Amino acid sequence: METLEIVLVRRARDLVHVVVSRTGFSRESAERFVILAGTDLIESFKWQADALDPNALSAPSNVRDLLSGIGGNRIATTLGMPASEVWSGLREFVPSVLRLADGARVFEA
Repeated sequence: METLEIVLVRRARDLVHVVVSRTGFSRESAERFVILAGTDLIESFKWQADALDPNALSAPSNVRDLLSGIGGNRIATTLGMPASEVWSGLREFVPSVLRLADGARVFEA
């Protein structure tokens, strides 16, 4: 989990860029989205840590499971955006964070 938190802080600008370029969010919306989605991602990770594949955070099964624990509809309400757009953003955001975390873990070893 610590690696995810580090990625969310240190690579926030990169994550905003990913969300803007792949979903069409405005920069301002993407910045708010990254904060809200990052918080939910950490909570989802805490809740499901024992069931996740620890050897590859970005494994499709981990992405699926972590997405299922994120409150996309709540994030949409908070941002004043359609839920479908937020879920589109989450489907780009979560795998991006997990790939970056996998990469960061390689450098930690």
